[in-house]
Amino acid sequence: MTEILMQQVLGNDWQRLPEAIQRHYRLGDGEESRLAGTMQIDYPAYLFPLIWLIHLFGGLLLWRAPAAHAEVDKTADAGGLSWRRRLDYPDGRSDCFNSRMTYVADRELAEYIGFGFGLRLQVSVENGDLLYRSLGHFWQSGSWVVPIPDWLLLGSATIREHALAADRFYLDFEIHHPWWGLSYQYRGEFAYR
Repeated sequence: MTEILMQQVLGNDWQRLPEAIQRHYRLGDGEESRLAGTMQIDYPAYLFPLIWLIHLFGGLLLWRAPAAHAEVDKTADAGGLSWRRRLDYPDGRSDCFNSRMTYVADRELAEYIGFGFGLRLQVSVENGDLLYRSLGHFWQSGSWVVPIPDWLLLGSATIREHALAADRFYLDFEIHHPWWGLSYQYRGEFAYR
């Protein structure tokens, strides 16, 4: 990978990101980084069975919590960016959510969660914030790709990363469904380690 993944996706808009957000993605081939923070995870209780199923296939964080300790490890390679998110909850439980981001086109990424499932994401910079918006889910096996509309699952995702200082940023992830409204969210403040 000659360019940093997010720099490749955003093109000239990469320069519009503040240092704290650029640092989050400025990983060359073989480089790693770690973030730590506290996250709030919430969703309506009646959606637990669907969230459990998505989690079974490698997506989302399962347990609700007002404040869970989070560590996020990222590793870059020629194919993209791998994420490992680990949460430790106040009650002693822990959870993990792994994914892999790859380049699709200018301003578009695919995030794979496991068993061929993934999410297409439109990426932009708005008022200095890095913004992701879902373009639909998919299931892929080899070259065969089956699109899955957002409304068949939890809805459309929006992820915003906002710089707080040179070494800290705030993440806000929300999924809105056309019938259920806000169906899932996690948010938190992260610092570099």
